[in-house]
Amino acid sequence: MKITNIDGTTQNTCSCGSWLDHWKKFSGQSIMYCPVEFCLEKDLVGAHVRKVSLTDHKWYIIPLCQRHNAEKAKSLTVSDSYRLVSANISETCGKK
Repeated sequence: MKITNIDGTTQNTCSCGSWLDHWKKFSGQSIMYCPVEFCLEKDLVGAHVRKVSLTDHKWYIIPLCQRHNAEKAKSLTVSDSYRLVSANISETCGKK
C-alpha cells in the first residue's frame, strides 16, 4: 500500500494517550518494526497519513519510525498486513 505523511498535524491529539496507542487500540494489532519496505527501525510513533489515492482523502494513523514520519510529500510503501486506523476521533476514541 502506498501512503504519504500529512504535514502540520503535531497539534492534533486524542484521548488514547498517544497516536501510537490510538492505532494499537483500534487496529487490534501489535507491531515491532516500521512497516515501510526494508525498514527495521523500532522507534515508532503514530503517524498521520493519507493513502496515495485519487478517491480516498481521509486521514489515517499508522505506526512509522521517526525517520519515515519526518519524510513529507514523499510516497512510502508499507506492508498491507497492517491496518490503517481513522484519525477522525469522532469515529474512534471520541465516539459517544
